[in-house]
Amino acid sequence: MVTEYVIEPHWANWMLTVEMFAAGLAAGILFFIALANLAGNAQDREVAARLGFLPAPLMVVVAVLLIVDLGQPGRFLNLLFTHPLAAERAGPFMFNANSPMNWGTWIIAIFGLLTVVPFLDALSHIGRLPVARGIVEALAHNPLGMILTAVFALATGSYSGVLINVTNQNVWADTYVLGALYVAFSALSGFAVAAIVADRMRAPQTAGAIRSALLMTAIIAGVTTAIFVANLMALGQAGPLIASMTDLVAPLFWVGVVGLAVLYPIVTILAGPRLTFSRVHPAQLAVIGTVVLVGVLAFRWSLLHSALVAIGH
Repeated sequence: MVTEYVIEPHWANWMLTVEMFAAGLAAGILFFIALANLAGNAQDREVAARLGFLPAPLMVVVAVLLIVDLGQPGRFLNLLFTHPLAAERAGPFMFNANSPMNWGTWIIAIFGLLTVVPFLDALSHIGRLPVARGIVEALAHNPLGMILTAVFALATGSYSGVLINVTNQNVWADTYVLGALYVAFSALSGFAVAAIVADRMRAPQTAGAIRSALLMTAIIAGVTTAIFVANLMALGQAGPLIASMTDLVAPLFWVGVVGLAVLYPIVTILAGPRLTFSRVHPAQLAVIGTVVLVGVLAFRWSLLHSALVAIGH
């Protein structure tokens, strides 16, 4: 008989919803930055440089929310450094290979450090970095560094889904796509922000590439969501997500996740100039990106709170 690891799952609150949204957003943005530097043209790299201002502040928000949510902020250090009472752990650093939370803490910590480089690169591109510009440029555009950044971005994007999967066994024990689902929506949010910035910067070549990437990512997110819901239905656990009115879970799932995050970008991008909504032309990437971000936030809320509904909280 499978029992839940977390008896009173406190993790479904506004702070953790915002934390997961911010972490996924930072991961998605940095994933785009890595791709733009690895395979993009000069215009792509300029848009990526402007985006470099965002991941580091977002990860500061993530760190603050996680530490506050622990209740006793000092506990955060116990996830990184060996406590005197944990004498069985050798060395100064805490690492437990059997703990997804410990894995995730190190992934987020390293990812947070990696966000400093694009932030400095962004300062360099606007002429606000007076020293070490050459070193920053070399680090920010190094192919191996960008590959490492992309890997940690994907790991950070998937971490929330994996953690939910293993810490609330009676709800998610037999689901198998949560990690992939969270990666898809993290990438979707990153491309959405890139769409807004490219649109505002009037970067037509980059905007065209982002439009295609946003379309493909929305399709992937939609397919993964359909697989996830089908998996839950096969397990008899889909009700809390797709039908519950508690905490507006089902409305936010159908309207926010399915409607805004998945179908809206697909329909508006494919329809192109043949479709208009009110006075806003749907081909405007900034509008599409903004709507998608609202949908991704709804995804974070509905997934977290559906687990509480499933166990009667």
